[in-house]
Amino acid sequence: MSLPMAQYLVLFAGAALLLPTAWGYQEEMRYPCAFIDTANITGSFGTDGSYVHNWTVIPRNLVAAYDFVIENGIRVPAAKHLRGCVCKLKPCVRFCCPEGEIYDLERRQCLTPSIDHQPPPGQTHFEVQMLNGSLKELELRSRFSIYVDTPCGHMKPVTKGSEYVHWTLHENGTIAHRGHIFSKHYCYTPLLLHNASSSSFSWDWQPLVCAPEKLHFVLGVREWTYAICLLISIISMVIVLVVYLMCSEMRNSFYGVAIKAYTICLIIGYALLGYLTLHNPATLSKAACRIIPSLTLMYLVLSFYILSFVSFKLYLSFHGVVFTKLMFWLIFTPIVLIAIGWSFFVGFSHYGSRLVFGGDTCWFDPRNWSIMVYLFAPVFVACAISGFFYILSLIYISEQPEIETEKSFESIEKNRFKSFWKYFGYTALVWLVCVCSFAFNYYRGERSLHNYAVCFCMAFHGFAALYALIGKNQQIQNFLRRIDNDEDTCENSVPLSSF
Repeated sequence: MSLPMAQYLVLFAGAALLLPTAWGYQEEMRYPCAFIDTANITGSFGTDGSYVHNWTVIPRNLVAAYDFVIENGIRVPAAKHLRGCVCKLKPCVRFCCPEGEIYDLERRQCLTPSIDHQPPPGQTHFEVQMLNGSLKELELRSRFSIYVDTPCGHMKPVTKGSEYVHWTLHENGTIAHRGHIFSKHYCYTPLLLHNASSSSFSWDWQPLVCAPEKLHFVLGVREWTYAICLLISIISMVIVLVVYLMCSEMRNSFYGVAIKAYTICLIIGYALLGYLTLHNPATLSKAACRIIPSLTLMYLVLSFYILSFVSFKLYLSFHGVVFTKLMFWLIFTPIVLIAIGWSFFVGFSHYGSRLVFGGDTCWFDPRNWSIMVYLFAPVFVACAISGFFYILSLIYISEQPEIETEKSFESIEKNRFKSFWKYFGYTALVWLVCVCSFAFNYYRGERSLHNYAVCFCMAFHGFAALYALIGKNQQIQNFLRRIDNDEDTCENSVPLSSF
C-alpha cells in the first residue's frame, strides 16, 4: 500500500457514515395507545393478567413495555418499563400544578398566587358538558383520572387574537371550542382574567398547550461573513495542498502525507461547515440533517488527531526512529477509524431530550453545551496529546550539545518542527477563540455559536497555514526557489519573438 493512499483513506472515511441509511430503520413496535394516554404502572400488582393502578383495573391488552418517554414533545430513549392505557378506560384531566397554585406563564413554573387576589378555584369540581349537551358541575375524581404535571417545559394558552377562548371540557375527556378540538398535550391552570364589562378580575380555567422553543434560522451579515472567512481559509488550504503535492521531497515523506491528509480534512470540513451555515435546516431532509453534520464533525476531529500524529512523528524523528509503511498505517488507520466511530456515535446520540444533530438546527444547538462535549472536548484531548510530545521534543533538543554543523536530516527535522509548531500554535489560538466566543454567547443568551471574532479567526487560520507550513518550511522554500530559477532561465534563454 503506497503512501498517497492516506489521502484516499481520509476521503473514503466519510462514505462509511452513509452506510446506516442503506440499512433502513427497524419498524417500531405497535403500542395500544398514544404515550400521552398512558401511565407508568411498573410495580403495580396484577390479577389474571390484568394490572391495578390507582384503583383502576387495566386489562393486559392495554399494557405494553415502552422503551422511551416523551419530553417536551421529543421521543427520548429510556429504560424499558410498563405503561398502561389508563385514559382509554377512564377519561383523563390534566392539571399543571397542585391545588392552590397557578402556572406562571413568564417564569414557566408553578407559583402560589399573591394574597392581593382571591384564591384560585379548587380542582375537585369542574363544569363538564354532558353527551346530551347540558352543562353540569361534576366531581372530577368520580368520572375522570386526574394527573398533575406539565407535559412540556414551556406551556402557553391558545388565544384568538389577544382574547382568551372559553374551552369546554366534555364528558369523554376532550376539550373543544366551536368544533375545534384541543391537543391532548395540555394541562389546566386557573388564569386571572380582566372582565371589561365589570372592570373586575376573575379566575378562569384555561388549558395550556405545549410550546416547544424553536431555534429560528437566521442568514444575516454575520453568517455571510463567517462563510466568506471559511472560503478564504479553504483557498489557503488548497494552496498548501497543491504546493505539498508538487514538492517531490514532501510528496513521498510521511510528514508530507500527513500534512496533505490534514489539509484535505480541513478543506472538506470547512466546506461542509459553510454549507450548514448558509442553508436553512427546514429545507434539508432528516437524513441530510444528520449525515452532513456528522461528516463535518468527523473531518474536523480527524484533522486535530492528524496533528497529534505529526507531533508524535517529529518526536520519534529526533530519537532516530525511522518510520516504515507498516508503522505509518498501524498508527494512521486507527486514528481515522476513531474519528469515524466518534462522529457515528454523536450522530445518533441525544443531549438532554434532543438529538445532537437533526433538531431545530443541523449543527450543534447553541442553547446547550453539546458542542463543548462532542467537538471541543475531543479537540482539547488532541491538543493535550500534541502538547505532551512537544514538551518531550523540547526536552530532548535542550539536552543535545550545540554543534556548528548538523547533519542535513537533523536540520530538516528541526525546521519541520519549528514550522509545524508555529502553525499548531496559531491553530490552538483560533480554536481557543471559538471556545471563548461560544461561552460568551451562551452566557449572554445569544443563540449563535460564533461572532465576528470567530469569523476573522477562520480567515486568519488559512493565512497562518500559508505562513507557517509554506513560508517557514525550508524544503518548500527551496522547492519554490528552484521553480523560480527555472522560470528565470527559460525567460533568459528563449526570446519573446519565438512565441
